[in-house]
Amino acid sequence: MDREVYRYWYQKMPPGRQAKIDAFRFDKDKRLSLGAGILLRDLLLREGMETASLSYGPGGKPFLEGQASVHFNLSHSGNLVAFAVSDRPVGVDIEEVTHLEEDVCRFVFQEQEIEWIRKNEREEDAGFIALWTIKESLVKYWGTGIATEPKTIGIRQDGPIRAFCQDGPCQGIWFTRYEMPGYQMTVCSEYEEFPRKPEWFEKR
Repeated sequence: MDREVYRYWYQKMPPGRQAKIDAFRFDKDKRLSLGAGILLRDLLLREGMETASLSYGPGGKPFLEGQASVHFNLSHSGNLVAFAVSDRPVGVDIEEVTHLEEDVCRFVFQEQEIEWIRKNEREEDAGFIALWTIKESLVKYWGTGIATEPKTIGIRQDGPIRAFCQDGPCQGIWFTRYEMPGYQMTVCSEYEEFPRKPEWFEKR
């Protein structure tokens, strides 16, 4: 995306998306955030809701005013942008697989989660990133953003993935995991099996 194309699409974004773009320090992240905004605009066009008004909740989660049956969420990492759409609240998180230092793991994960990953996952880094996406997708489902500390969320993975939470409701919430080369992604929704496969696009 060259500078002129970037400027063209940036000017078409609503103020809330522009603020999200501006909040990023690095150019790559700004472009990914803009790409997420373009995908959302395309989604609204495809669903016949191009005139719908986009707003943001207290935690920064976007929603469409007057469209109670349409819920969506976006995420980006590395070179990928992902979004999920549902008729019920939804959260999605995609993360590039990287190495997490020990102090980061102990800040994000509970002790039993760290032990479980190290005993059961063949690729430790991918296991930790997958668990990260599970917690982050729940926070994005709630729309609480950084106000929720990830360590207050406990995740059980021996069987269907379930959450045990201090800061919000966890009953009736399910997680669907996806893997692609070099990335992990999780969708949090009220469906035991998320019925609509999320879409992800590579930044070019």
